[in-house]
Amino acid sequence: MDRCLIMFVLGVGLGLRTAAESPYLSMGLTLLFALLVTLLPPTAVPRARTVATLVTFLFCGITVATANINWQHHQQQQLTQFESLQPMTVVVTSLPVKFNTHIRFVGKVIRGHSLDKGFLGAPRLRFSWYGKAPQHLQLGQLWQLNVKVKPARNYWNWGSTDYLLRLSRQGITALATVQSGQLQQAGKPVRARIAERLAQHPDQQGAILAALSVGVRHLMSAEQRRHWQYNGLTHALAISGLHLSLVAWAGLLLGRVIVSRVLSWRCKAGQLEQLSVQRLSFLFALLVAFGYAWLADFAIATVRALIMFTVLGLHQILALRISPWQLVLRTVAVLLLIDPLAWLDVGFWLSVSALLTIFTTIWRWQQAGGAGLVSLVRLQLMFLIIMAPLSLHWFGGISLLAPLVNLLVLPVISLWLLPLALSGTLAEIFYAHQFADNLWFLASLPLQVIAPFLKFTAALDFNWWQPQMDIPLTTLVLVMVLTLLPIGRVFYKWVLLGSLPLVSYAFSVSHPRDQTFYLHVLDVGQSQAVVIERAGRAWLIDTAIGYNSGYSLAASVIEPFLQARQLQLEAVWVSHKDRDHSGGMEYLAQRYPDILWFGALTSQPCRQGMEGSWNGIQWTVLWPEVGPEVGPKPGPSQQAGSLSSNNASCVLYLRYKNFTVLLPGDIEFSAEREIAESLGFPAVDLLLAPHHGSRTSSGWLLLKQAQPSLILISNGDHKGYNFPHQSTTNRYRQMQRSWFSSKDYGQLSVASNGYQWRLLLPFEEKRGRLIYRDDD
Repeated sequence: MDRCLIMFVLGVGLGLRTAAESPYLSMGLTLLFALLVTLLPPTAVPRARTVATLVTFLFCGITVATANINWQHHQQQQLTQFESLQPMTVVVTSLPVKFNTHIRFVGKVIRGHSLDKGFLGAPRLRFSWYGKAPQHLQLGQLWQLNVKVKPARNYWNWGSTDYLLRLSRQGITALATVQSGQLQQAGKPVRARIAERLAQHPDQQGAILAALSVGVRHLMSAEQRRHWQYNGLTHALAISGLHLSLVAWAGLLLGRVIVSRVLSWRCKAGQLEQLSVQRLSFLFALLVAFGYAWLADFAIATVRALIMFTVLGLHQILALRISPWQLVLRTVAVLLLIDPLAWLDVGFWLSVSALLTIFTTIWRWQQAGGAGLVSLVRLQLMFLIIMAPLSLHWFGGISLLAPLVNLLVLPVISLWLLPLALSGTLAEIFYAHQFADNLWFLASLPLQVIAPFLKFTAALDFNWWQPQMDIPLTTLVLVMVLTLLPIGRVFYKWVLLGSLPLVSYAFSVSHPRDQTFYLHVLDVGQSQAVVIERAGRAWLIDTAIGYNSGYSLAASVIEPFLQARQLQLEAVWVSHKDRDHSGGMEYLAQRYPDILWFGALTSQPCRQGMEGSWNGIQWTVLWPEVGPEVGPKPGPSQQAGSLSSNNASCVLYLRYKNFTVLLPGDIEFSAEREIAESLGFPAVDLLLAPHHGSRTSSGWLLLKQAQPSLILISNGDHKGYNFPHQSTTNRYRQMQRSWFSSKDYGQLSVASNGYQWRLLLPFEEKRGRLIYRDDD
């Protein structure tokens, strides 16, 4: 059986990673092998029958994965094929999050225009309600909405969050904007009431209690999230194995007492022995764990832990022996059967690795003895070794103090915070408001000490270690495998010594910082942000778009990119005042108070003739002839003269040895003509297409004078603009120049040693995965 489950798990992985074109092929092959298994007699060819059975389970995994993917695509195409308003009947399935300009929530579409329903369930959408959104919007309500639906999209850059994958993992098919709506059925579920009460907690610790009690994490500030992440405690905020195990263990103890008491009243001693108190207690504990998962809205991490406890409980109830390794395998198989896309979830691999680490450590040192503290220290050090490669790969760093911090903080969470927080939650369920407040107050007392401690350790320079190089993933995985090998403690020491050359090789073949010049055109949709990188230092040209809601791509794209590349930002140039180029100024000014500012809306505006040298790169401002009036840093100013905002863009010329770049902002034909006739464009290797490749830019005067070898375009999927324009790209083709757009390829990067250059398209292949939409 276990071999069949292994093949099923591998089949799910193959189905997701190979992105099969046709699900019917895998279904047909599965049916064929199932037929072969049926026809083969047990005594004829037993080995062939076994192989056929294993292959059948493999194709079953492929079929389950591809069926889920294609059903999501089918639902998305149904919902996004109409550009007009669509009427929908929606049940609110998440707690609404309120912003300055809108309310965001997730809802399940019960009825919609020409919407098919299938065995995989109704689609879930993420709704944004702008304008006069109802303040009484609550979880569990039924609404009749008029919405516009659009597909979600990713920003493909180093460091950017995989937004499409996250939505897919949450079962969200598309995004929708609400135009109007009418409440059909009111209601205020328990979870919404508890989260609302905790949001009114007198200090910020209510956000931590909400995360531990009902899995609501959006109440936490960005600073709180960073402190817990940099101390390796993010797992403690998710209702996962730790929390559910404690609750289930408490339910098991309580179940024994209740079952024993109840049965002793109704049964004799002999009958009580036959009924098996242990089995009934496990059933009671399963009910308690299920209730806690329901209270957490069956979050992804909670469902994983619930499945594992259910598998363990069923084996105990049926009196079946199971090894820890079989428990992990069967839990993974059941989880992937229910949710095949869990394979793509970072949390899935972290959970599996954590389980393997715990079981390996217990097995390896089961005869060693020692105090409980020694065992905990040993376990935390094993966690550091195993989780370090995963943390390096997915988060770009490691918390070196995580073992110490976990040893100090996790017991407080397990023995004080969680029991009292859940007791307060239970009291609130029965409307004992004052009692709940008192319990929550007692629960938050240790946080008065923990919060400053986490802030201090997170600020230590050596705590969050980020290597100045890219370590190969395959080598990191090999280190993990060597550490988890099922061998005894004597040979384990030799294995660790044997892995040292592997670690040395990983760092030797990595890519440490050199003197290479990099230009990165970030994928920021219909806006612009360009990073100039050399030797760990960076300039930023334009800050991408920002919105009235407070959301800024400077926070979600630019800063994560700088952190992923470990770059020290030293200056920002703002080509002109339009929001798609200057929208992130306020955020960056707060996050990087010591950097220099140049260009529009700053105290050092661009003027023709400005020049200088930075980090070995020569720079010159070619335009405008007269800059804007000097304003505060950064603050509003007026463009001088009669130039439009686009034509007043700062045109920047860069030279690194023999490699040259022209960054013309959003200038159009008139400005291009004036520069070409008065000063002339220098010949360059690389041109960033002006004005995102619009039809009013990239004229013949600019192209014939600059003679670029490569043209990069910063643009997005915007139907109102539809950049780059066909007439512009026709001119590129007539000049026989290669051009690439961020809309088609994601992040565009060029690397040069000053004499030769190469184009890097790091997301060219990833964007074509079937797990994302067809036109992604």
